[in-house]
Amino acid sequence: MEKAAYLDAMGIKRWVQTSNAAKAYIILVDSVEPGIEHHPVINSVLSLIGCPITNCSFTQKASKGADVIWDLRRLKMPKSNPVLSSAPLAELIIKGEAKRELWDLIVAHNKESQIG
Repeated sequence: MEKAAYLDAMGIKRWVQTSNAAKAYIILVDSVEPGIEHHPVINSVLSLIGCPITNCSFTQKASKGADVIWDLRRLKMPKSNPVLSSAPLAELIIKGEAKRELWDLIVAHNKESQIG
């Protein structure tokens, strides 16, 4: 008799390790400033796409294979494949066009999330 069939016949449930670890995301910035994780714009945008700030870290360069959630760099080099890409935070605060472009990306992301 097969081991799995024997355990099933005996009513024994097999132990399966679940992954409760939160997914870690990267936010790319030109320079990591102290307290950036508490900025209201950062927190508002992340809440709109359903990403807790506690799952995010800020850095200037993405490592290979990193999950980049938002690219806030002026020069997007090296290229990454972020969920959101916008002007740097200082420009985002004062430029209406930059805010509109980011809003369009948020709306598109939320539509994709509902479909998929």
